[in-house]
Amino acid sequence: MWFDVAVVDDNDKELKELTERIGNVCSRMDISGRLCPFYSGEEFLAANALQRFDIVFMDIYLKGISGIDAARSISSDKSCRFIFMTVSTDHAIEAFALNAAHYLLKPADDDAISEAIQRCIPQPPKKDRVLEIKSGRITVPIPIDKIRYIEVKDKLCMIHTDKERIDTHTALGALCALLDNSIFLRIQQSFAVNMHYIDSFFFDRIVLRNGKEITLSRNNKTELRERYQNFLFHLARGE
Repeated sequence: MWFDVAVVDDNDKELKELTERIGNVCSRMDISGRLCPFYSGEEFLAANALQRFDIVFMDIYLKGISGIDAARSISSDKSCRFIFMTVSTDHAIEAFALNAAHYLLKPADDDAISEAIQRCIPQPPKKDRVLEIKSGRITVPIPIDKIRYIEVKDKLCMIHTDKERIDTHTALGALCALLDNSIFLRIQQSFAVNMHYIDSFFFDRIVLRNGKEITLSRNNKTELRERYQNFLFHLARGE
């Protein structure tokens, strides 16, 4: 396998040590390619404009443009996978909103780096788990991973997937009981969302990847945010 890998950190000692460690890990994983260190987000962006990188190990706290802002400026390039490295968990939600492959806390050991790189390697598709629901007089199988969110209007549950909408009279509570509550979050009485499809999480609302905004329940905003943070951290650990 060949990957172009960038390492961005404004601490000279940490940048050299991390670049060497990543090189050693790649060698053990039988990965070849270009490994380029950068001392700033601006330096990385200038180089990336000339030749795209496949994997970027990005420190968040940088002089000048932050690692988050550097990644956001090229977030439309889905072929570039970011592995954020920092000393704090404060930016995990922002990082995963940018489709981060991993979020590592410094200092990261070889096993953590290896796992992060493995996440950037395309994997064979998994067999979809299916939710079977009654829609009219027929039973419709819906791949669970394709469900973006479910909303209730006039006692009708509308299941929104990445391509279509399926209506059912099955109650939202009954549907949620069939879904994995570590992935699906019932953010208010009339909405349940797949946390993989959340783009931004604010104090009073969420924004999905398609731009749809949904207001959070008034009574348990803190609990909902904590559950979403737990989801991100479990996602980061590959659980």
